[in-house]
Amino acid sequence: MVSDVEYRWWATGHDGCIGVDIRPANNLGTYISGTLLYHEGGVHNEAGNWSPEARQIVVTNRIVRRIIEHAITSFGYVPEAVVTKLRLAGLDDVVEWRDEVRAVRRDSPYSMNWISVNCVDMVM
Repeated sequence: MVSDVEYRWWATGHDGCIGVDIRPANNLGTYISGTLLYHEGGVHNEAGNWSPEARQIVVTNRIVRRIIEHAITSFGYVPEAVVTKLRLAGLDDVVEWRDEVRAVRRDSPYSMNWISVNCVDMVM
């Protein structure tokens, strides 16, 4: 809930970025769309290819709240407006990262299964 409006959101992993989509829970009004980088570390392996070391960000309610607040203050976002979508593109420089949640990879360097660590209160 942000400014008395309840939202639903989802994050989708893509090559190089995470897509974040947010809409009012009543499915009326403007839909917010943007992207975040994974913010993960990595190394170049012997073949010269990039190999992620893990610790990528996890999109949480806290990050989504900050995106909505940014849309309101910077773009005059009004959830009830009859506009299809507000495309915000790259959001990495507008989201506060001091308390982000990170994911770590399971023991196998070849595993693509991620587990979350250090999860905190996820209420918006």
